[in-house]
Amino acid sequence: MHQIIEKQVSKELYSLLDNPIPLDESSIPELKKEDYEARIEALWNMPQAAKYDAVIVYGDREHFSNVNYFTGYDPRWEEALFILRRGRKPCLLVGNEGIGYVRKVTIDLDIEFYQTFSLMGQPNGSSKELIRIFKERLEGISGQTGIIGFKAYSPEFHALQGIISDVPHYIIETLKAAVNPDSLKNATELMADCEFGLKHCVSAKEIVQFEAAGTKVSRGVYRCLENLRPGMNELEASVFCGLDGSPANMHPNINFGDRNVSLGLNSPTAYAVLSYGDSMGVGYGLRGSLVHKCGMFLRDKNDLQEKKSGYIEQFLIPYFSSIISWYENLRIGTTCGDIYDIVDQELGLAAFGCTLNPGHLTHTDEWTNSPFVKDNSVKIRSGMAIQCDYTVTRQEPFMSAHVEDGLVIADERLRKEVEELSGACMERIRARRTFIVETLGIDLAEEVLPLSDLSCICFPYMADLKTVLAKKQ
Repeated sequence: MHQIIEKQVSKELYSLLDNPIPLDESSIPELKKEDYEARIEALWNMPQAAKYDAVIVYGDREHFSNVNYFTGYDPRWEEALFILRRGRKPCLLVGNEGIGYVRKVTIDLDIEFYQTFSLMGQPNGSSKELIRIFKERLEGISGQTGIIGFKAYSPEFHALQGIISDVPHYIIETLKAAVNPDSLKNATELMADCEFGLKHCVSAKEIVQFEAAGTKVSRGVYRCLENLRPGMNELEASVFCGLDGSPANMHPNINFGDRNVSLGLNSPTAYAVLSYGDSMGVGYGLRGSLVHKCGMFLRDKNDLQEKKSGYIEQFLIPYFSSIISWYENLRIGTTCGDIYDIVDQELGLAAFGCTLNPGHLTHTDEWTNSPFVKDNSVKIRSGMAIQCDYTVTRQEPFMSAHVEDGLVIADERLRKEVEELSGACMERIRARRTFIVETLGIDLAEEVLPLSDLSCICFPYMADLKTVLAKKQ
């Protein structure tokens, strides 16, 4: 375990957080027609896609990311279906409320009006039946048809024969009537496999977008933390996060007290009121980045209840020490299984109540997949977007702590591309790296690009934001 100290860093925090490098949202690059076309071309060029003559991508309000990835269209009220056929123009199926919104799509594609995707009670009957659409679009296919839903599934956990998919039953059954049922395969790994998934090799433009999201989120979380006061309820506190209507990738978590913090995913309420000595957490996310800080609302150790008197030494410091090890071993070529082992050996994941992976991959959907699994041979590589995300939880007596932020792995070539696209983005990243290395004492590899102003920052006393934990140098 690393030697950990408490550090007063008012000047450094002032430069990084209280007087931050501006974010000009009008300068953030948009994905354009050529970007989406390149993504479709990349799909067909994947060796893993060679067996597919067609790939069908499902989306709904919750599972928007894969349709959005290829088209820029994200389902709002309704489902959507994107049909890709090798060598032919793609087709997007939308319902009543999508038929106007679909005009935001810039790529050349056909639109099929499929009213059954509309909400119940809305007009229906003016569009083709799904079986007819499938037969027209998939006629003559001899190879396999890939279905991209939300997740890939291991057959060993299921007794089903044939395709295992989370795409709605009626869509799968209709497809079986339109093509050879044996040709249908779950192809979600094309998007989300930890090694070759398309969403796990982000471009410079995506990095700039995700960094902008991380900047906004981390500054919102910091504003919320610095405005917390005893007697404030969760809803009152959430106002300071500055949620501005940008599309989110999670439900905001602003939680006070052991009960609400223990729920892990609870939305803010008007009923939980903050007091010194309470467990607490503040976090939310936008597409591409999430920030969550969880600990205890303390001015100093005197605010600790007697049963929690060992919180700093017995609970928080071991956790933060493992966070340091996680970051310091995050280097191109290191296997994710090795990082898992390092954290587990140092901290003891089970003993500290970590029921999920120590970190995961991310994209516009917050959790795409995780290679941080025991014995996993996937290596850290350029283009990975990652969340440092593992919560330590002990229901008694210490409850929880969490230091979650997003980052991207970028080799020299990719860093240069980001710099050319947005010098301000790299300026913010360099400022964070300087703080992490020089103030927190963490040996951060040059390919690690922090997306959050709060990256690696652990506040032992969340009512005193000028005190942080740091590695003794």
